Amino acid sequence: MMHGGFGSGFGHGGWFCGPGAFFPGPIGWVITLLFWGLIIYLAVRLFQFLFSGKSRGNPTSRLDVLKDRFARGEITEEEYRRMKTELL
Repeated sequence: MMHGGFGSGFGHGGWFCGPGAFFPGPIGWVITLLFWGLIIYLAVRLFQFLFSGKSRGNPTSRLDVLKDRFARGEITEEEYRRMKTELL
């Protein structure tokens, strides 16, 4: 009778409770995979946030868009001045 070896599948040292599993049993593997998946997802999102070229809520960039719209003739000078005042 094997007790706890790789052949048993359960218990200490079994393949459901091997190295890398935080919790014993098959549910432990699911929890472990979900945990590492969440860590990887958060790391990717943090990387995207830190190194994306987009400015988040930067008033200067919004002002640049407003200037471009005025230069293309999409808005009048009166609209440009009103919107600029609202942005600043």
